[in-house]
Amino acid sequence: MSYKTELPCFSFTCSAQPEEITKHCRYSNKILLPPSILNDISEDLEENQVLFFKVINKKLEFGHVCGVHEFTAPPGICHVPYHVMEDLGIQEGQEIEIEKVSPPKGTYIKLRPHKTAFIELSDPRAILEKIMSENYPVVTQGQTIAIHHKESNTVFHIDIIETKPTETISIINTDVNIDFDEPID
Repeated sequence: MSYKTELPCFSFTCSAQPEEITKHCRYSNKILLPPSILNDISEDLEENQVLFFKVINKKLEFGHVCGVHEFTAPPGICHVPYHVMEDLGIQEGQEIEIEKVSPPKGTYIKLRPHKTAFIELSDPRAILEKIMSENYPVVTQGQTIAIHHKESNTVFHIDIIETKPTETISIINTDVNIDFDEPID
């Protein structure tokens, strides 16, 4: 079943969600949607199905695929991490389109950190795999993700240079080969 709707979009900064949720989702591509959307699509859901929605800036006709953290947003509202809103050129309160999508499981990702300091961390591959599996259930070629490294309290930006088998892939419950390109700096 295809599902599309339009909702005003706000960052987590503008939400009344508990701090635990806003901290968890701030550096992710997970969104909060209202319970009505889950009700609208519930008849067509398979057991344990992971849900992905494309968040689309209607003015630019450009979007990113995001995972859903919870269906706890206020009625008629979508909460999106601020860095995703920035990437899409979306302002607080702007009307966006939400479209349910089903990306295939990924097999390969090539990443480019913006800073050399990221690859100088102790075991950057393990750090990246852990953070991505928790916060980025889906990635798109050409996207930049924000990784919060708690130990150094640093946010690292990392470009998704290449993905296989398609431009947008799910990385949940799958083995993905990861390669690094030279950092930008």
